[in-house]
Amino acid sequence: MELSTATLLGAWVSIFLTICILSFLYEDNPVYKLAEHLFLGVSIAVSVVEAYYGTFKPNMLDPVGRAATAVASGSDPGWDAVSVIPLLLCGVLFLKLVPKLSWVARIPIAFLVAMFAGLKLTGEANANLMTQVAESMPNLGQLWIDHGLWDWSADGAGVISGLVLVLGLCACLLHFYFSAPHNRPLRVVSRFGVLMLMFGFGASFGYTVMGRISLAIGRAQELLGLDRSLEQNAVVHPRIATLASIVLLVGVLAVWKLRGGKPESDEATES
Repeated sequence: MELSTATLLGAWVSIFLTICILSFLYEDNPVYKLAEHLFLGVSIAVSVVEAYYGTFKPNMLDPVGRAATAVASGSDPGWDAVSVIPLLLCGVLFLKLVPKLSWVARIPIAFLVAMFAGLKLTGEANANLMTQVAESMPNLGQLWIDHGLWDWSADGAGVISGLVLVLGLCACLLHFYFSAPHNRPLRVVSRFGVLMLMFGFGASFGYTVMGRISLAIGRAQELLGLDRSLEQNAVVHPRIATLASIVLLVGVLAVWKLRGGKPESDEATES
């Protein structure tokens, strides 16, 4: 099986950068910094390209070009002419680089802040607040019809799970009710709310750890060649690339240490 030079080189570079990132387990070093800066630079470059071709070009430059063509041909540009306004506001943003005219850049910034606040106000309310309130009040009758009291095949769905959700949510809210002293009945409910909060925090932390472990497994599969077919591995040789990257990394770190290299944290402490 033949692979292009770009694909083969990309596989080897990916393996080398993975080893560079893992070198942070030893200590902060220039090789790790190189991989970190490359990651940030490539991420920013991809974001800029996506913003240009996904938003700026189709929503501003293309309509303005169509409007200019329509005006030149003597026809009606229609709503495409309105795109000149956001294009001008975008250009005014760059006046922030001119100290005497930097105040003019506040005008498009004000539009951006107001638009973002308006969109987030309605979007967050509909997507998070209303959805969360609706999901927090399960239909117990429908749960009884679909799953009964408890359905192991549906990950414990049922009336019992719905009651635990509602009672736990009410207990969590009462735990943060400070307008009245927490006497014995309210204290018991508050402790139950704290227990539910601990369950929620533990589940969130567990999901986070599982996600990080999943990423680590994906990196290990790439280093061992388990994410490619046997034909591709015969060309890429991922284990040889991994071994060569480790040897190269150890050599670079050894030279760095012999020349008195120290992590940035130690240098900041000494200074």
